[in-house]
Amino acid sequence: MITTINSANLFLSHENWVGLMPFLIMLAGAMGSMLLGTFQFGHGPMRKLPLFLFSALFVVAAGIWSATHISHEAMPLFGGMMQVDYFSSLFTMMLCGATLLVMMGCFSYLEKEHIHFSEFYPIIIVSTLGMMLLSAVTELLCIFIALELMSLAVYVLVGMRRKDALSNEASVKYFIMGGVAAAIFLYGTSLIYGALNTTKLMDIAAVIARDPSQLHNPILLAGLVFVTVAFLFKVAVVPFHMWTPDVYEGAPTLVTSYMATALKAAVFAAFIRIASAFYGDHGVSRMGGETVLLHDIIWILALLTMVLGNFVALAQKNLKRLLAYSAIAHTGYLLVGILAGPKVGYSTLVFYLVAYIAMNLGAFGVLAILSSKEDRNLTVESMAGLGNRKPWTAAALTIFLLSLGGMPPTAGFVAKYYIFSAAIEAGETTLVLLGVLTSAVAVFYYLRIVVNMYMKEAGAESGEAVVTNSAFAFASILVCVLLTIHLGLFPGQLLHAMKHIALF
Repeated sequence: MITTINSANLFLSHENWVGLMPFLIMLAGAMGSMLLGTFQFGHGPMRKLPLFLFSALFVVAAGIWSATHISHEAMPLFGGMMQVDYFSSLFTMMLCGATLLVMMGCFSYLEKEHIHFSEFYPIIIVSTLGMMLLSAVTELLCIFIALELMSLAVYVLVGMRRKDALSNEASVKYFIMGGVAAAIFLYGTSLIYGALNTTKLMDIAAVIARDPSQLHNPILLAGLVFVTVAFLFKVAVVPFHMWTPDVYEGAPTLVTSYMATALKAAVFAAFIRIASAFYGDHGVSRMGGETVLLHDIIWILALLTMVLGNFVALAQKNLKRLLAYSAIAHTGYLLVGILAGPKVGYSTLVFYLVAYIAMNLGAFGVLAILSSKEDRNLTVESMAGLGNRKPWTAAALTIFLLSLGGMPPTAGFVAKYYIFSAAIEAGETTLVLLGVLTSAVAVFYYLRIVVNMYMKEAGAESGEAVVTNSAFAFASILVCVLLTIHLGLFPGQLLHAMKHIALF
């Protein structure tokens, strides 16, 4: 059978071009920054400033375009391969904001580490473009392409320290585990296609709506499980987390923050679309009255992720490894939002992601400022006396740590409160109680760092490294501080905006 391309799918109206513009802006930014990077702009630490400003301009432009052209009406593109809607626009703004904050922090950090290569900026823009596509594509093979576009760029970013064995090991390890996840995803996609004869999420939803018994098809269930496992690899859910601590420790600090926040948000965006296609208005929750296989799998993995992430973090002395296990634990809380379902859970999940991006980027931004060469001094003990030596930096880090621990009145507290409330409404009371207990454990290791900063004197391990020309870094940290406090005190406006997500 010869397959022909439907020319109607290639036609784009004016509205279609408007919807595609954020992706085209990022593509133009990647190509332009790649070309601009071949020019030499003087010498010294400011030689990359034109390239940084040029790249940041396109990231800001893509975010502003999405904010000013946001629409509640879904706009299918390319015959159902992609859909621009409120959901994708919201994630585009979130991802562009996270990328901009990372780039601001990286300007001085990369210079200090002697890894301020011109290719950093086009690579991070390409990775963000892949993340934006993940939130918008609605076909399994297109999701795979977006996933790999994002991942391949991140593999390179992890290995930016070309002469550092630890960074090289982290990059190779991440590449291998990412390849395994990609193979699992493709195999699951082939099983889904074999069961339903389509890979478009809209068609899958229509087939299942007509014949719900398809969800009991063992081939379809196997395919769905494989696809889910691939996503769980990407966001480091237990037991697919084994790569995370080593990769987070070996990667440059702000690349680690980019992986822990923007990458995680993009993967959850794609997973939400897939869950909605297969399970409709109830998602993987039990609100429909019928036990769903995927629900039970995610329930167990969410619990294991929260428990292992928090308890193993207790034993960590290296701050990047501690935050790596903390990130694993927060993934468990995000899975609770998936279990709560689209009616109540998805909006709170996205709110949690916004809060998590602010507080996690801020925490890693502070560590980047305090780090010595190759991040060698980032230990709990090295924070001793920081409250006296650098009071404003210590205060910012304290705010981020308290928010990560879920202490009021920060964004982390509000995010956990709403995601747990949504889960209780969906009948997940037992999991919520266990999640609250693990959150109490998390408070201990976050407060341990605060105690070291304010109640212990500086020792031999306490670093005095100060980043020069770090105005961009301090500005990004200040933005994160303001977001963390504002979302904790005044979450209503953002929560109201998030409620529309359930309608996509």
